[in-house]
Amino acid sequence: MAIVQVILGLRSLIVKSAIFFIMAALLAWALGGTLFPRPEVVDFGKVSFKGGDWWLRMLAGGDQPGAVRWYLMEHVGGKTFEQPHLHQAEDSLVWLDAVGPVAADNVLYVGYQTARDGWQIAVFEQIAPVSRIVPALDRLSVERQFARVENGLPLQERDEERALREDLIELGDEEDTSSD
Repeated sequence: MAIVQVILGLRSLIVKSAIFFIMAALLAWALGGTLFPRPEVVDFGKVSFKGGDWWLRMLAGGDQPGAVRWYLMEHVGGKTFEQPHLHQAEDSLVWLDAVGPVAADNVLYVGYQTARDGWQIAVFEQIAPVSRIVPALDRLSVERQFARVENGLPLQERDEERALREDLIELGDEEDTSSD
Protein backbone atom coordinates (compact mmCIF):
# COMPACT_ATOMS: atom_id res chain seq x y z
CA MET A 1 0.00 0.00 0.00
CA ALA A 2 2.84 2.42 0.84
CA ILE A 3 4.55 1.76 -2.50
CA VAL A 4 1.36 2.67 -4.36
CA GLN A 5 1.14 5.97 -2.46
CA VAL A 6 4.79 6.76 -3.29
CA ILE A 7 4.17 6.03 -6.97
CA LEU A 8 1.03 8.21 -6.96
CA GLY A 9 2.99 10.99 -5.24
CA LEU A 10 5.78 10.80 -7.85
CA ARG A 11 3.21 10.86 -10.65
CA SER A 12 1.57 13.91 -9.12
CA LEU A 13 4.97 15.62 -8.76
CA ILE A 14 5.84 14.90 -12.41
CA VAL A 15 2.50 16.23 -13.65
CA LYS A 16 2.78 19.40 -11.53
CA SER A 17 6.40 19.96 -12.68
CA ALA A 18 5.39 19.55 -16.33
CA ILE A 19 2.52 22.02 -15.89
CA PHE A 20 4.88 24.47 -14.14
CA PHE A 21 7.46 24.38 -16.97
CA ILE A 22 4.76 24.70 -19.63
CA MET A 23 3.27 27.72 -17.87
CA ALA A 24 6.74 29.28 -17.35
CA ALA A 25 7.56 28.79 -21.04
CA LEU A 26 4.23 30.37 -22.06
CA LEU A 27 4.83 33.32 -19.74
CA ALA A 28 8.37 33.82 -21.08
CA TRP A 29 7.06 33.61 -24.65
CA ALA A 30 4.24 36.08 -23.88
CA LEU A 31 6.78 38.53 -22.44
CA GLY A 32 8.94 38.24 -25.56
CA GLY A 33 11.71 36.04 -24.19
CA THR A 34 12.58 32.40 -23.77
CA LEU A 35 13.14 30.07 -20.86
CA PHE A 36 16.67 29.37 -22.03
CA PRO A 37 18.51 32.53 -23.13
CA ARG A 38 20.00 32.69 -26.62
CA PRO A 39 22.58 35.24 -27.68
CA GLU A 40 21.59 38.04 -30.01
CA VAL A 41 23.36 37.57 -33.33
CA VAL A 42 24.52 40.44 -35.55
CA ASP A 43 26.11 39.70 -38.92
CA PHE A 44 28.13 42.53 -40.46
CA GLY A 45 28.74 43.18 -44.17
CA LYS A 46 29.95 40.29 -46.32
CA VAL A 47 32.89 40.37 -48.72
CA SER A 48 33.71 37.82 -51.41
CA PHE A 49 37.07 36.10 -51.29
CA LYS A 50 38.28 33.00 -53.14
CA GLY A 51 34.77 31.90 -54.09
CA GLY A 52 33.20 32.30 -50.66
CA ASP A 53 31.57 34.94 -48.50
CA TRP A 54 33.33 36.20 -45.35
CA TRP A 55 31.91 38.40 -42.61
CA LEU A 56 32.14 39.26 -38.92
CA ARG A 57 29.52 37.87 -36.54
CA MET A 58 28.92 39.35 -33.11
CA LEU A 59 27.11 37.39 -30.40
CA ALA A 60 25.84 39.29 -27.37
CA GLY A 61 24.36 37.87 -24.19
CA GLY A 62 22.89 34.39 -24.05
CA ASP A 63 24.27 32.22 -21.27
CA GLN A 64 26.86 34.95 -20.59
CA PRO A 65 24.84 38.13 -19.88
CA GLY A 66 26.63 41.26 -21.05
CA ALA A 67 29.36 39.32 -22.86
CA VAL A 68 30.16 40.08 -26.50
CA ARG A 69 31.89 37.53 -28.70
CA TRP A 70 33.25 38.10 -32.22
CA TYR A 71 33.85 35.50 -34.93
CA LEU A 72 35.13 35.58 -38.49
CA MET A 73 32.63 33.53 -40.47
CA GLU A 74 32.94 32.04 -43.91
CA HIS A 75 30.38 30.49 -46.24
CA VAL A 76 31.99 28.17 -48.77
CA GLY A 77 30.42 25.29 -50.67
CA GLY A 78 27.02 25.62 -49.00
CA LYS A 79 28.46 25.44 -45.47
CA THR A 80 28.87 28.23 -42.93
CA PHE A 81 31.51 27.99 -40.19
CA GLU A 82 33.86 29.99 -37.98
CA GLN A 83 37.33 30.49 -39.38
CA PRO A 84 39.14 27.91 -37.21
CA HIS A 85 42.66 29.35 -37.46
CA LEU A 86 41.66 32.55 -35.68
CA HIS A 87 39.31 31.11 -33.05
CA GLN A 88 41.11 28.78 -30.72
CA ALA A 89 39.87 27.50 -27.38
CA GLU A 90 42.13 29.68 -25.21
CA ASP A 91 40.27 32.37 -23.26
CA SER A 92 43.16 34.79 -23.81
CA LEU A 93 42.47 34.78 -27.56
CA VAL A 94 38.85 35.93 -27.26
CA TRP A 95 38.32 39.01 -29.42
CA LEU A 96 37.33 42.17 -27.58
CA ASP A 97 36.54 44.07 -30.79
CA ALA A 98 36.82 43.46 -34.53
CA VAL A 99 36.87 45.38 -37.82
CA GLY A 100 36.47 44.29 -41.43
CA PRO A 101 36.83 42.12 -43.32
CA VAL A 102 38.30 43.90 -46.33
CA ALA A 103 39.19 42.13 -49.58
CA ALA A 104 41.70 43.87 -51.86
CA ASP A 105 44.06 42.57 -54.54
CA ASN A 106 42.98 38.96 -53.93
CA VAL A 107 43.93 39.21 -50.22
CA LEU A 108 41.56 39.29 -47.23
CA TYR A 109 42.27 41.45 -44.16
CA VAL A 110 40.53 41.28 -40.77
CA GLY A 111 41.34 43.49 -37.78
CA TYR A 112 40.73 42.30 -34.23
CA GLN A 113 41.72 43.12 -30.66
CA THR A 114 42.65 40.64 -27.92
CA ALA A 115 43.42 41.39 -24.28
CA ARG A 116 46.86 39.78 -24.56
CA ASP A 117 48.12 41.12 -27.91
CA GLY A 118 46.07 44.27 -28.57
CA TRP A 119 45.07 45.15 -32.13
CA GLN A 120 46.21 42.92 -34.98
CA ILE A 121 45.44 42.40 -38.65
CA ALA A 122 45.02 38.85 -39.94
CA VAL A 123 46.08 38.54 -43.59
CA PHE A 124 44.67 35.69 -45.72
CA GLU A 125 46.33 35.12 -49.08
CA GLN A 126 44.47 31.81 -49.39
CA ILE A 127 41.35 30.49 -47.65
CA ALA A 128 43.22 28.81 -44.80
CA PRO A 129 45.36 28.99 -42.80
CA VAL A 130 46.00 32.63 -42.03
CA SER A 131 49.08 33.82 -43.96
CA ARG A 132 50.38 36.24 -41.35
CA ILE A 133 49.37 38.41 -38.43
CA VAL A 134 50.43 42.08 -38.50
CA PRO A 135 50.39 43.96 -35.16
CA ALA A 136 48.73 47.37 -35.17
CA LEU A 137 48.86 50.34 -32.80
CA ASP A 138 45.12 50.76 -32.23
CA ARG A 139 41.75 50.68 -34.00
CA LEU A 140 42.50 53.92 -35.85
CA SER A 141 45.64 52.28 -37.16
CA VAL A 142 43.67 49.25 -38.39
CA GLU A 143 41.12 51.46 -40.16
CA ARG A 144 43.97 53.46 -41.72
CA GLN A 145 45.68 50.28 -42.90
CA PHE A 146 42.41 49.08 -44.46
CA ALA A 147 42.09 52.38 -46.33
CA ARG A 148 45.65 51.88 -47.61
CA VAL A 149 45.02 48.36 -48.95
CA GLU A 150 41.72 49.44 -50.55
CA ASN A 151 43.74 52.08 -52.44
CA GLY A 152 46.33 49.54 -53.60
CA LEU A 153 49.02 50.41 -51.02
CA PRO A 154 50.76 47.78 -48.85
CA LEU A 155 50.34 47.40 -45.10
CA GLN A 156 52.81 49.37 -43.03
CA GLU A 157 54.79 47.82 -40.21
CA ARG A 158 54.04 48.95 -36.67
CA ASP A 159 57.33 50.86 -36.24
CA GLU A 160 56.90 52.70 -39.54
CA GLU A 161 53.37 53.66 -38.61
CA ARG A 162 54.44 54.82 -35.13
CA ALA A 163 57.18 57.02 -36.67
CA LEU A 164 54.71 58.58 -39.12
CA ARG A 165 52.26 59.26 -36.30
CA GLU A 166 54.98 60.92 -34.19
CA ASP A 167 56.02 63.05 -37.18
CA LEU A 168 52.42 64.14 -37.62
CA ILE A 169 52.10 65.03 -33.93
CA GLU A 170 55.36 67.03 -34.06
CA LEU A 171 54.13 68.83 -37.16
CA GLY A 172 50.93 69.75 -35.32
CA ASP A 173 52.95 71.06 -32.36
CA GLU A 174 55.09 73.21 -34.67
CA GLU A 175 51.97 74.73 -36.26
CA ASP A 176 50.55 75.52 -32.81
CA THR A 177 53.73 77.34 -31.70
CA SER A 178 54.07 79.28 -34.98
CA SER A 179 50.50 80.61 -34.78
CA ASP A 180 51.14 82.24 -31.37
